[in-house]
Amino acid sequence: MFESLFSERGLSLDRLRVLIEVHDAGGIAQAVPGDPVRQSQYSRQLRELSEFFGVEVARRQGKLLKLTPQGARLAELAREQMRSLHDFRAECRAESVDYTIAAGDSLLQWLVIPRIRTVATGPKAIRFATFNLRTNEIVQQLGEGRIDFGIVRRDAMVKGLKSAPLGKLTFSAIIPNALLKSGRRLGLKEMFSELPIAAQTTDGQFTQRVREIAAKLKVNFTPALACQSFPQTLSAVRSGGFAAILPKLALTELTEKNYVAIEAPQLHRLDREIALAWNPRVIRVRPGAAHLAEQLCTHLRLEN
Repeated sequence: MFESLFSERGLSLDRLRVLIEVHDAGGIAQAVPGDPVRQSQYSRQLRELSEFFGVEVARRQGKLLKLTPQGARLAELAREQMRSLHDFRAECRAESVDYTIAAGDSLLQWLVIPRIRTVATGPKAIRFATFNLRTNEIVQQLGEGRIDFGIVRRDAMVKGLKSAPLGKLTFSAIIPNALLKSGRRLGLKEMFSELPIAAQTTDGQFTQRVREIAAKLKVNFTPALACQSFPQTLSAVRSGGFAAILPKLALTELTEKNYVAIEAPQLHRLDREIALAWNPRVIRVRPGAAHLAEQLCTHLRLEN
C-alpha cells in the first residue's frame, strides 16, 4: 500500500511544511522576507513537490512565486495531516492540545476570553490561541483549515461550513453622566443631534444601519470620533467625553452609576445573530474537536 508515494524522491514532511508556510503567507517572498537564500531553498522544495506530483504547485506571477490552485489544495491536505500527527503526538506524550478560535476584537474581549477558561479545563489539557479577524477573514480561513473555530454573523455563513447558534448580540446607546445636564433625560434623537458621538466605523453593516436609524429620526449621523473597534469606542465613553452605541456585552466594563443607557426600539435594527462556525474537516481529523465544539457552544452562548 502507498508504494507509489515512496518509489520516487521529492515528498517529505519538510517540503509539505514549506508549502503550508507559503500558502499562509501568500507567496515565497512573504514567507521568508528579506532572505534570498531561504527563498531559493523554498523555491527548490516547491519545484521538487511539483515534479513528484506531476503538476505545478507554484507558478511565477510577475516577480512573485505563488501557489497554483493544485498547490493550494495540496497545502490544505497537508495541513490536515500535520494537524492529525501533531494531535497524536500530544496524546501519546500526554501534552496539551492546541486549538485556534477567531472572532472580532469585541467578542474576543467580552465573550471569548472571559469564558474560555471553563472550556480549557477538563481531563485533557487544551491550549487556545485567539485571533482578531473580520468575519470575511474568519470564513475564508475556516474554509482553508487555517483556524479551527470562529464566531461570525449567522448571515455570513457559506456553504461547506458548519455552525451552531450562540444567540443574539444586542446594543444600547450609552451616555456618560459627564455629558448630561442635571435632571435632563435624552432620547436617541437628542443624543445623535446634541452630543459628541464616538462610533465604530470599520464595520460596514453596523455603520450603515446606524445611519439608517439616524435618517429615520431626521438627524445627521456625524461621529466626533471614528474608532476602529468597539473596545476603542468603549474607551471613549469611559473618558466621559463621548456618547456611543455599544454591544450590551460591553456594559460590564462600565460602572453603572457613571452612565445612562437608552433602550430605544430603533436599536433592534442593529441586533445580529452570531454563531460558532467550523469546517467539518476539523471534526474528522481532530478526535477531540466534536466535543470541544459542544463545549464552546454551551459556554459561549449569549443570554438574551
